[in-house]
Amino acid sequence: MKITHILQSLLLFTFLAAAIPACVAQDKPAIPAPVPEGYQSCCGTQPVVFKSRETSVYIPNVFTPNGDGINDLFTPIINSEVIQINNYTILTPDKDTVLYHATFVIPAKIKDWVWAGKRYDGSVYSGPFRYGMVVMDKQRRISIIEGEACAIPCRKEMAVFKTNEGCYYSAQAEAAGTLDSNKPNGERDCF
Repeated sequence: MKITHILQSLLLFTFLAAAIPACVAQDKPAIPAPVPEGYQSCCGTQPVVFKSRETSVYIPNVFTPNGDGINDLFTPIINSEVIQINNYTILTPDKDTVLYHATFVIPAKIKDWVWAGKRYDGSVYSGPFRYGMVVMDKQRRISIIEGEACAIPCRKEMAVFKTNEGCYYSAQAEAAGTLDSNKPNGERDCF
C-alpha cells in the first residue's frame, strides 16, 4: 500500500510540475505594439513642465492635428505669471526647416498663435519636431524653453500613442500651466 501512495504522489507531483509552467506562460503580459518607424523618439524624451519661481509653462510632447477638436493644436499652456512669449519657433528634428514661427505672442491671445501641424505650404506635418521660445514673466525675468515633441497622424498603426507611457497631451493640462498626468488624454476616436 505504501508503494501505491508513493506512486500516486509521484504521479501527482509530475502532473503539477508539468502544469505550473503552462499556467505561468498564460499569465505573461501581452507584448505591446511596436512604435512605428520614425516615431521612436516620441513621448517621454523631454520634460514637459517648465517651472521657475511663480512661472509655470506646460508643453505637451505629442499632439494629433486631425481636426477633431481634441489635442489638435500645439501650444504652450501658461499660467498668469507669463506676460510675453517671443520667438515661438517650431523646427524639423535636424533644425534645418522652420515649420512655424511667431515673433511675438501675447499670452491673453495665445489661441491666435497655436500651431495646427501644417507646413507653410499647407501640407500636414507628422513626426518628431523641435520647439523653442523665450518666456518673460511679470518680474521681467526671461527664460528660454526648448524641447521636442511629435505630431502624430490618426492612423490605426499609431494606436500605441493612445496609451503609451510618457505621452502627454494638451488635454492633460491644468489652467495653471501644469500637467495632470492622471487626466485622460481625450484620444478616443483618433486611433
